[in-house]
Amino acid sequence: MNRICLILILIVAGTDIISAQQLNHSGNNMHSGGLWVGAATGPGWLVEKAPDSLMPEIQDYFNKLRSGWNSGFETGYFINDYIGFGAKYSMFNTKQQVDSIVVEFFSNIFYINLSSDMKIHTLSPMVYGRLPLFKNKLSVNGGIGPTWLFYRNIGKAVNDSAMFKGSSPGLSTVLHVSYEVFPNFSLDVQGSYIHAFLKEFTQDDGNTHKVIKLEKKDYQNLSRIDLSFGIVYTFRRK
Repeated sequence: MNRICLILILIVAGTDIISAQQLNHSGNNMHSGGLWVGAATGPGWLVEKAPDSLMPEIQDYFNKLRSGWNSGFETGYFINDYIGFGAKYSMFNTKQQVDSIVVEFFSNIFYINLSSDMKIHTLSPMVYGRLPLFKNKLSVNGGIGPTWLFYRNIGKAVNDSAMFKGSSPGLSTVLHVSYEVFPNFSLDVQGSYIHAFLKEFTQDDGNTHKVIKLEKKDYQNLSRIDLSFGIVYTFRRK
């Protein structure tokens, strides 16, 4: 009886030792928390389309202005493997220029030049949730937070030009899929959606500054979708 008890004790003790060794071994791959920084760039699209009430030529011009390019930086700190906090900055830029566009107005034909150079900067504090997979080689990371947009558009029609600028609060969301190709270094694909409306802006034609407040039906929708590709470096703590 004593011999059987001794054997059972040795088996239990041996199992505990093996389990502890396996846990320590997996701990080399599973890190609890850490600071990470990333940079990404890719195409972006404004959600709002030009109203159908515009002339077809003008409508086509503004619809082409919806697509552009975004780039930005992001950083965060995970307090464990699943929850973190951070910040995200991005800049969206789109340009469009048309020479001698034909516009018919009251049976008269006009040839006008149009150009726009639009930039939208966003800054967002973020809360992140992460799902680590394959011993932290692959991770799916989602984030959400309030954002503040800074809008600027340099427009030109015929021979007159003006700058339009304004700011607006909004909501920012992002979804990352990252794969670690080297220790602490990952390739990242992300999709993001920013929701915001511009309610007023300042018009500056070089001589005068004019604040224009929009009615609710005329709010400018600055919401957009971004698809980005980038890199992420993680300063992990074990």
